[in-house]
Amino acid sequence: MKKIIITGGGSGGHAMPAVATAQLLRNYEKKSGEQIKILYVGSKKGIEKKIATRNHCAFISISTGKLRRYFSWENFLDCFRIIKGIFDSISIIKHFKPDMIFSTGGFVSVPVVIAGYFTHTPSVIHEQTADAGLANKIAGKFAKKIALTFEESSVYFPASKTVITGIPLRESIFNADKEKAYTLLPVEQSLPTVYVSGGGLGCHLLNETMLKILPELLEKMNIIIQTGNADDGKDYLNLLRFRENLDDELKKHLIVFNFVEDVGNVFAISDLVVARSGAGTVNELIALKLPAVFIPLAIATGNEQFKNASVMEKIGGAQIIEEKNLTPEILQKTINEILTTGKLAEMKKNLLQIKNFYGNKELLKLILQTLDIKDTEE
Repeated sequence: MKKIIITGGGSGGHAMPAVATAQLLRNYEKKSGEQIKILYVGSKKGIEKKIATRNHCAFISISTGKLRRYFSWENFLDCFRIIKGIFDSISIIKHFKPDMIFSTGGFVSVPVVIAGYFTHTPSVIHEQTADAGLANKIAGKFAKKIALTFEESSVYFPASKTVITGIPLRESIFNADKEKAYTLLPVEQSLPTVYVSGGGLGCHLLNETMLKILPELLEKMNIIIQTGNADDGKDYLNLLRFRENLDDELKKHLIVFNFVEDVGNVFAISDLVVARSGAGTVNELIALKLPAVFIPLAIATGNEQFKNASVMEKIGGAQIIEEKNLTPEILQKTINEILTTGKLAEMKKNLLQIKNFYGNKELLKLILQTLDIKDTEE
């Protein structure tokens, strides 16, 4: 039996590729007969715990701190939290005895990868974005191999360690059945459907903006919205109350989720996505050839979300509305123009020309090499 620790979190952008990799290993286990035991190591309060447990991954938490590029008194406290996290991780490694560590980044991953280095446990880290995150830049010094989605991020790491694999994507997004999805999500099939999501953590600005334009939009389209726990969960409750006050006909045009369990079904019936532009989201939409309106997170390190969104915008598969320009009027106009003109069809056509960065096969190959397992599909 081979054992692997998977780590990464702080946001869905790190956690989703981690659970996609766990699923990839489970699928390989079923096909090959090779036994692989997985343990997910995350933070105590991060979204990765919810995502990991919902995807049936054994989970254990460690102490961690935020890595800031600016002065803050919290940095001093977080230094001690990170050091404690390293010792937490060393203890977990000694008990679990993993053959390797796989990390998708985020603050929680740094103590785990460093602990792996000191316990002689090889680590493979994955960088999802073109601009490498600070956590991966640090972890990369202690990792055996660094898997990249984009060649552009290779400048941040030693060439001898890097392998361009693409990004791991959840296979469930490709397997959804549209007819079945409509039974699970009973919206009006004759209308176009827009999926709105601020990511796993939610986006208060987007939720608030959508709430103001829903009355007009619902007259001519379905809206499926994932609020996350934005504004301490108040956004979710506000949208539920809004839906309750709609007449019965319009209620059929709106579905509100706090968190979407199976986004594959949502994607299957969606014509347009309005979302943040984390690397995972952008690459999933590229793979599915699903047009988007992106509202990049303005405070993302190195403006990485804007750069992610630009990959789709340059080919004509997405439009970007920067946070500073987001108003109810602009968002409503953008959605209407895409859905009520020939623009949607044009965006879909453009997406057929863009390369997928779907990295499941290459990433599995790298992990199996690290585990010293022969790939039976070679």
